[in-house]
Amino acid sequence: MKRFTRTLRFRLTAWYCIALAGGMIVFGAVLLGMAEKHLMTSHDEAMSFRGASALQILAQHGPERDFSEWQKQKLAQLGKVAVAQKIAGVDLIVYESPELFNASIMNRITALPTALPTGEGEPNTLKTFVENGDYWRVLIVHQHSPAGRHNTLWIIEELGAVDATLKRLRLAFFHLVPVGLLVSFLGGFMLSGRALSPVVRIIALTKEIEASRLDQRLPHPGVDDEIGRLVDTMNHMIGRLENSFEAMKRFTADASHELRSPLATIRNTIDVTLEKARTPQEQETALHSIGEEVDRIRTLVEDLLLLARADSGRMVMKMKPVCLDCIVEAQVEAHQSQAEARDIHLEMLTVLPNEILGDERWLHQVVGNLLDNAIKFTLPGGRVTVAMERREDTLNIAVSDSGPGIPEEDLERVFERFFRSDPSRSRGHVPGLGLGLAIAAWVVGEHKGTLRAANRPGGGAIFTVAFPMEAAHG
Repeated sequence: MKRFTRTLRFRLTAWYCIALAGGMIVFGAVLLGMAEKHLMTSHDEAMSFRGASALQILAQHGPERDFSEWQKQKLAQLGKVAVAQKIAGVDLIVYESPELFNASIMNRITALPTALPTGEGEPNTLKTFVENGDYWRVLIVHQHSPAGRHNTLWIIEELGAVDATLKRLRLAFFHLVPVGLLVSFLGGFMLSGRALSPVVRIIALTKEIEASRLDQRLPHPGVDDEIGRLVDTMNHMIGRLENSFEAMKRFTADASHELRSPLATIRNTIDVTLEKARTPQEQETALHSIGEEVDRIRTLVEDLLLLARADSGRMVMKMKPVCLDCIVEAQVEAHQSQAEARDIHLEMLTVLPNEILGDERWLHQVVGNLLDNAIKFTLPGGRVTVAMERREDTLNIAVSDSGPGIPEEDLERVFERFFRSDPSRSRGHVPGLGLGLAIAAWVVGEHKGTLRAANRPGGGAIFTVAFPMEAAHG
């Protein structure tokens, strides 16, 4: 039961019923108030008319205290009427309709003479009395008779019809509200169930989708409403998860291969060295080989840790003014030996002295990764060039090579982590996990810049880094 009351279906229905109950209570209170006011107004208008008629009859009263038979007959026709005269400072009943003989309401009225307004010019007064559970409405009218006496006229009417009508309205309201709420709850519960049924199906189908079944998609309800947009969003999310899982699978396979290769080389080198006695020169060569493989493993692990720290937000750039052209020249010089070893011509075409606000260490990493990538994919005898260019709002660094270029379908993916382009581009196996460009793109993004890849018209690839000038000037 507790779990049921926590469901969205129940809460929606409950809130709907609470709002409906509040609306019905307010509406009922206003309706009852308006009905009571209308009934009382109609009732009081009739009493006022009878009061005016009674005054006309009293106006014909002579100097004697008692009324004439004609006056008594006319007053009797007006219903429950009583008249009091003030004699020697005391109110004495001089006329009382037959219906009021021994009526308890008269005892109530005469017992409270001070509650009745007196004096000429006083407005008519309407009062309501409750006597033995019955409601009485009394119109009090004052008159000075031609004989100079002060008459107090009471027009009395039992509010039985009005009270009965109001009671029937209240009873109907108190019966209709619970019935209406019950019907609304059941109807709202059914409608909310129908409205949320796609969500229930989505929950059931989502439970069936596992890491090994990410190719599945949720069925669209066919309506472009909140549920339809939710399904579209979840399908996009599942698609992104599928791509991420596929990327992780590729990474795991590539990382396993890259780690297995140097580890196997180390193991084989050790085994061969231990098979028989080796000269010091042979042992030194074996240790150099092992050291190179350890460097490969260390570089791979460092790149993975770097990306992990970047994802967790623990990498903080230490921004300060740095000489960008000095960084580019230093990296070109540092890669000269690597380029010469592969018979590749590496040169700096244009240099623009300029300072930007950035982290010098990571800017070296960007330029170094781009040069490593260019040299790696350039065939012996090829050419790698670096150029700097200032445009209206950016400062650009372009690294181009004379290699086979990048397949068009891979241009937007070369900066994805763990992505490796078609091996045919390098015409042979090129080591690496495809992390260098991903790291470079992350660093450039932290500097509010952009990194783009394109193919040169004459062949080869070109990578362009653009730093916004506002960032360059701090």
